[in-house]
This record gives sequence, structure tokens and C-alpha cells, in this order.
Amino acid sequence: MKAVVYNQQGSPNVLEVVELEKPTIKDNEILIEIGASGVNPVDTYFRSGIRPVDSFPQVPHFDLAGTIVEKGTAVTKWNVGDRVWASSIKGTAAQFITAKEDQVFPLPSHLSFVEGAALAMAFMTAHLALFHRAQLKKDEKVLIFGGAGAVGHAAIQLASSIGAYTIATAGNAEKAELAKAAGANEVILYNEENVATKVKEFTKGAGVNVILDVSLSDNIEKDLQMIANGGRILAVGSPKNNTPELPWRLLNFKNVSLLGILLFTVPMQYQIEAGNEISRLFVEKKLSALVGKTYRFEEAAKAHEAVETRKFNGSVVITP
Repeated sequence: MKAVVYNQQGSPNVLEVVELEKPTIKDNEILIEIGASGVNPVDTYFRSGIRPVDSFPQVPHFDLAGTIVEKGTAVTKWNVGDRVWASSIKGTAAQFITAKEDQVFPLPSHLSFVEGAALAMAFMTAHLALFHRAQLKKDEKVLIFGGAGAVGHAAIQLASSIGAYTIATAGNAEKAELAKAAGANEVILYNEENVATKVKEFTKGAGVNVILDVSLSDNIEKDLQMIANGGRILAVGSPKNNTPELPWRLLNFKNVSLLGILLFTVPMQYQIEAGNEISRLFVEKKLSALVGKTYRFEEAAKAHEAVETRKFNGSVVITP
């Protein structure tokens, strides 16, 4: 089978397409023919050397959408021909991959494989952050950084779906329109407006109950200015500085909870609950995937460069 691999960590140019042996399934597994594989920032961390990998050659990526082409004798949930999507499955930049039946979720018939791969990690991360970790409730106020990014765009839709009052940030008018279309009640153009001032204006000085932050080291000081007493700050990422200073006195004074979220380490029961709920909402056409750009496997290096430079709004995907 065709697969993208890297034999050493480094720049996107270490990625190459090779032939690997097609995997075989165990009794409790399914074999998926991959229609699309999602590329996320974490994939660039492993490839570049920011995070370690266990062996080489390494097949990158964790998101997929595809078709079940074989199932083990102990599998009861799925049939050959079922279309599925998944996240947190290692090595999806290949034509085929094995998975356990609880690791995948139904891909609604109106979605393409590209959309399925695009939604996977973005919606899983956003759903687990907002509902499993922050316990966001109807009518609470939530600030979402990066409303045109993959996770931010997903989070706006999910927060809006339960009736939360949603404020998003965006870098320009085009990104603001994407955030508005996703359901944001208010959008702050952070290059032109003071985010903290606008949040105080929108909340009549009370602050927001929840903040979903994709770059904690850049924002933690103003997060603690904007959060309401007893609020929750979700640290989805801190790519520029993994060890930011904690302004503890302000956090303590406002009784704030600072919450981490890493999809890979969330207990499987919560991932299953989130995945099934996401599929249900997509079936009901209450959510939409934001696809930034699609590349072929042979263009994997360009796809990683696009993710690293934030070249496109939404998710980047590669296809066999």
C-alpha cells in the first residue's frame, strides 16, 4: 500500500511516499481504506522533533475518514462498506489502517471523506474541551480564540448548539465572516480592537464564564482579566512557550480554574461519547466542517508547511 513516512525528524522535506505492507486485522479489528487523512499542528510537532517518536519509519497523522473493507469475527458494530471517521488513530497517512470498532464513528452520507478527516481532531478537541472539561452550559458566555481556525470554528458551532453566548476573535474581516457564519454572537478583530476591552463591553463588565485559548502563553494575562469570577480557562495549546508563567495571585483572587486538554490522553469513554454526539449533530446538519486545503499524499510536505505557516483557514487534509 502507499503511505507517507519519515525516516528522521526535521523539516517537511523529510516526508516521502513509499510502499508498505498492507496491515492485517485481528478478530476484534476492522480494516479501513482511507479516503482522507487530516493534518494537524501536533503532526508537525512529531515530524519536526518537538515531540519524540518511538521508531522509524514513522507514518504521520491521527485523523481519518474512509470505508471499512474488512472486519474481524468478533466485530459486531460495523459492516463492510460502512463509512467512518476517527481521530487519535496513529499513522493515518496510508491507504489502509486497522482500528478497534469503538475507535471510529459513522460518517454521515452527505459528508465527503475530506470533510470527515477535516472535522475529526478539531471537533473532538473542541467538544471535549467545552463539555467534558469546562462543563459549558446554556446561556453561559464563552470566548473562543481563533474563530476561523479548525478548533475555534468547531468550538463556535458546538457552543452555539447548546445556546451559549459566543464571542470569538479573528485576525481580519474574512476570518470574522467565517466566525460569524459558524454562529458567533460577537467577533473581535484582535489586530484592530482591544480584546479585553471588547469582552468587558459585551459582558457588561462581568467577564466570560469560559475561555478556550489556543495559545496560552500569549494570552494568559488578559485571559485572567477577562474571565468571570469562578470561570474556567481551557488551555488547548501553548505553541510558542510550553512553560508560561502563571499569574497565580489573579487566578486565585478570581477563583479561576485553569484546565488542560489533550485529546490523546482523554479516557476513551469520554472520546466515544463525544464522537457519537458529534456524528449525531452532523447527521442533523447542525455542524459543518471547515476545509482549508486538500493535497495529495505526494504533496504531504506542502500540507505540513501550510499547517505550520497557518496558510489557510480551517483544516488541511491529504488524500491517497
